Amino acid sequence: MVLSLKETVLAAILVLLIGRGLTHLFGVLRRYNIPQPVSGGLFASLMALLAYELWGLQLQFDMSLRDALLLAFFTTIGLSARLDALTRGGRPLMVLMLFCVGGVILQNLVGLSMAHVTGLEPAEGLLLGSVSLFGGHGTSVAWASVFEQRFGIDNALEIGIGSATLGLIMGGIVGGPMAQRLIERHGLKSAEPVLDTHPTSEKPRRRVSSQEMFVVLMYVSAGMILGGLLSDWAETQGVNIPEFLACMLVGMVMTNTLPRLLPRLESPSEGQALPLLSEVSLGLFLSMSLMGMQLWTLIDLALPMILAVAAQVLAMTLMVRFALFPMLGRSYDSAVLCAGYMGMGLGALPNAMANMNALVGRYGAAPLAFMILPLANAFFVDLANALVLQLTVNSLQP
Repeated sequence: MVLSLKETVLAAILVLLIGRGLTHLFGVLRRYNIPQPVSGGLFASLMALLAYELWGLQLQFDMSLRDALLLAFFTTIGLSARLDALTRGGRPLMVLMLFCVGGVILQNLVGLSMAHVTGLEPAEGLLLGSVSLFGGHGTSVAWASVFEQRFGIDNALEIGIGSATLGLIMGGIVGGPMAQRLIERHGLKSAEPVLDTHPTSEKPRRRVSSQEMFVVLMYVSAGMILGGLLSDWAETQGVNIPEFLACMLVGMVMTNTLPRLLPRLESPSEGQALPLLSEVSLGLFLSMSLMGMQLWTLIDLALPMILAVAAQVLAMTLMVRFALFPMLGRSYDSAVLCAGYMGMGLGALPNAMANMNALVGRYGAAPLAFMILPLANAFFVDLANALVLQLTVNSLQP
């Protein structure tokens, strides 16, 4: 059964709303910070699996809009990366950024090793590495087409999403208890009292004006066009740069140069328009991608995937416990940052913030941790992951 573009968009929006309802109904989804498009998309794909097994029905969606949403999202990521924000974090931020690169490399080495042990292809090992773990669901979907085209892995999307979901859950389970042991074993204390990290009264958000949205749309559209040109030019030079990565790089250059060259031009990172557009584009992109997953292709990969994610959790735990924590200074903030790093490296930023929130609610405030981890995530994780993956994928190609 083939659905038109209009029907596909409607289905994607319904999947988002279903995900919102599921998150409201089931506390476990909130506890592990499963994104609403992911919970809705997995629900839809499970229904599709049921329809396939019972009646042989297979839905086909018009995904022509999905590529544009992908490019828009990664352009917004680039536009959010302000270089001047890096100076605020100091040495701990530099250490955290170094371990972002190290974590990406470690995950890919573990993924390749587990692929060899379990008999998978090396490229499938990368999908069980930083593509799905440091990258999360968004990067898994973004790179799926690359692995399909270059390595012929038809179920690359399903492998990446399955691994990302397992990693998201494990990041929430492991991060907090590990940091708690560090705090109690070393007798670490916060310099400030216990905080209520969920105050009942929040500052009202400023409304997004049409002018702000038009400015952001201008930047995003320009970034998508220039990113496409950069990707095409790189291909003529014999270098494979995925278009979404090129758009992210162009966005970074634009947001850090144009406000200085044209000071009267509004910056895209001011106000709420940029994060709003980023959230909308990512939500629709994920829901459109996940609702079309063919879960029946994952049956033979369930055990290798579980073993690979377990190995990744062990490797990350050892690295954080015996390398990151000492290099951050063995302080209370260091322990809280370790919990956040585990949540970020195995899942996503919301997972990281939830891990840290749980700790500060019990042991006291950690202002440095809450300042630098979002900076590292916003500015460096996606870029480091994309560049390392690009080099690794090129090295695997025959």
